[in-house]
Amino acid sequence: MNKSDFLNPRDCKALDQAQTPFWFWNDKLEDEEILRQLKLMTDAGVTCSAPHARSGYVGDYMTEEWFGRIQTVLDYKKEKGEPVWIYDEFNWPAGSCNGAVSRDEHLRERFLYFTRYDVPAGTLFHANLRPFGLSGRPEGDFDSLPKNLFCYDAETMEQLPLTPYLKPQIIRHMEIGMKDFELLRDRDTVVYQVQLLIDPYDEGGRGQPNYLKKEATDQFIKLTYERYLERFPEEMGSTIKAFFNDETRFAHSFPWTDQLPEKFIEMKGYDIRTCLPDLILPGDKAGRTRVDYYDVIAQLYKENYHGRLRDWLEAHGIDYTAHLLGEETIGGHTRYSADFMRQVDAMSRPGVDHLGKGIGSLNIKFATSAGECYGKDGAQVEVFAGCGWDLSFEEYLRMVSWMYLSGIKTIVNHGFFYSIRDERAKDWPPSEFFQWAHWDRMPEANRMTRRMYGLLTGGRQETDVLVYHPQEAFWLHYLGKQGYQTMYQRGPLLADERAVEIDRKEQLLLTGLLEQNIDFTVFPSDAARLFKAVGGKLVNQRTGAEYKAFVLPMAEVVPVETARMLDSFARQGGYLCLMDCLPVYGMRKEDDAEVKAIFEALKADGKLHFVAEASDAETLGGWLNQVVPSPMTIVEGMATCPNNHRCYPEWIVDPVMHNDEDLSGVAYIRYRKGNTREYFFVNFTGEPQQLTVRVPSAALPEVWETFAGTIETAKELNHQDGMYEVQLTLQPNVGTVLMTEI
Repeated sequence: MNKSDFLNPRDCKALDQAQTPFWFWNDKLEDEEILRQLKLMTDAGVTCSAPHARSGYVGDYMTEEWFGRIQTVLDYKKEKGEPVWIYDEFNWPAGSCNGAVSRDEHLRERFLYFTRYDVPAGTLFHANLRPFGLSGRPEGDFDSLPKNLFCYDAETMEQLPLTPYLKPQIIRHMEIGMKDFELLRDRDTVVYQVQLLIDPYDEGGRGQPNYLKKEATDQFIKLTYERYLERFPEEMGSTIKAFFNDETRFAHSFPWTDQLPEKFIEMKGYDIRTCLPDLILPGDKAGRTRVDYYDVIAQLYKENYHGRLRDWLEAHGIDYTAHLLGEETIGGHTRYSADFMRQVDAMSRPGVDHLGKGIGSLNIKFATSAGECYGKDGAQVEVFAGCGWDLSFEEYLRMVSWMYLSGIKTIVNHGFFYSIRDERAKDWPPSEFFQWAHWDRMPEANRMTRRMYGLLTGGRQETDVLVYHPQEAFWLHYLGKQGYQTMYQRGPLLADERAVEIDRKEQLLLTGLLEQNIDFTVFPSDAARLFKAVGGKLVNQRTGAEYKAFVLPMAEVVPVETARMLDSFARQGGYLCLMDCLPVYGMRKEDDAEVKAIFEALKADGKLHFVAEASDAETLGGWLNQVVPSPMTIVEGMATCPNNHRCYPEWIVDPVMHNDEDLSGVAYIRYRKGNTREYFFVNFTGEPQQLTVRVPSAALPEVWETFAGTIETAKELNHQDGMYEVQLTLQPNVGTVLMTEI
């Protein structure tokens, strides 16, 4: 970012998408009022927004009336040379076109439902045996089809064959195609019945399109994206820069689609329908099936929903951005997305949500780390929902500064309300628009946002450290709870002790590193295909980013390809740390022996560092500071950033309100752009803080103040051998950049 743009960010068109609020169209729309509100935004520097069909809207969605109002916006934007985003749904979750897609039950979410029967010895159990499906008689050979009943010996939990208990159905001396199931044993038996269900449209199903089914996605494209293209062909990719897809999720714990069995066999080599109860049975044996199931579900979600939307939009020159549900923890990642981080690879711009005033949670770090690993820039955050009408200007600045510290590039305000008439004012307030008490100061906040966007876009955050996200190990132990589980704050408890341990200790580990100002990138295993060990570093083949250390916590399961990559990395001199355990499983059983042998050999050869306690961030931090020290040192002043809320309880939470979370120190990141290195500081103490830092630079560093908009030469205390010792004064809640030359 050049100095002229920093000093006058409002004049730089390249910064127009730094702030892109949801503009809630929640009342009867009038062109005159639309134009008045657009001018208010322009005057405040908010030159991009996303019209958002919202509860309270008076009119019919996706009609000529709707598109007429969009035309009013586009005419204004073209005249002013401003961009616009499109929110692609009425309310949320996205993908249903206001219920039009999910009205077709074939395009609605399917899910598995398990019923357990404990059958005592000597007791007759009778049931109708059906092929696995919704209902109806099968076509073809009934005996060759997977069935809906599964039997286990109660003591050993060994699965029993069904054939001895099948009885033909005979009506009037004629045998029909179905068979009865009659079980009578001299041992206790456990029987599971598996059903494939669908919620009624008016009882939750309206908001449940089948995100695993490509035909559902194609229908959404037809009813939404293609209609925008038909109506505004010239604006697509010119004035219209991005489409926003909001809060998709699996409504039920065990989603299904008719395309899943074929995909499962393709990826895993066996039929999931022969062992469905493994999804709810404890133990590693059943857990291996769970690992495969969630891996396939995550891939179908990525390919058949997010990937199809991205491909269509990018073909028309438009970015696809989205945020999902359950972004805060690995438990939420699994329950609502199977693998949240993997979905980021199917986006043009990564996205994440943050409700409430609190700061310090990991949801932002997960999303921006995925973007870094998959080579995606322009991460956006939907923020300020649920902060309340008492949101202060200082709190606003504090939250925006933390977002940029965490890797965000675009602030998506939730929201700018068209109207606060009647109940509209209670819709996840506040509005940060003209109804807000501090709207008169939005130009100041906007200039700060534009400056941070310009400073932290176009290069890369330097972290040196990759920390593995133990998604597969969590799948191994996770036991999903049945039932509809969205839109409440205290969800089902995690059932398995090891799943609880992985979920909690990962949070404690990552938060503990951030408290020490040891930055890192969370590494999703799916991204390993993009990395290569070169000269003792892990190099991202998409971005060229290099990492010197790799941390593997609680990773009982590691894909063999990842194990081989880490073996090469460590033997070339890369720094590898394992925490809690050595891996024992690959994704495939035939890979177990190789995976286990790789890490045992690395340990025997002294090629890895081992920390016994997975949440021991202090010990890990001490090791990382030795092997990959930061080029900058805080000589005097606050060097840590304590977090008052280091992890969540063991329930799956939706939605997460961050109101009670806070930071109380000084935090900083390192950003590399060309021949400059930027150290971005934020002071969360509430009072000015003075620091003395020692930093390498080819010239005396400069201090760029993102809120004040000033650039000054740093106060030099000492200079020797290319190292400058300088003094900084950090104002509370806003970003200060120490600009150095490499």
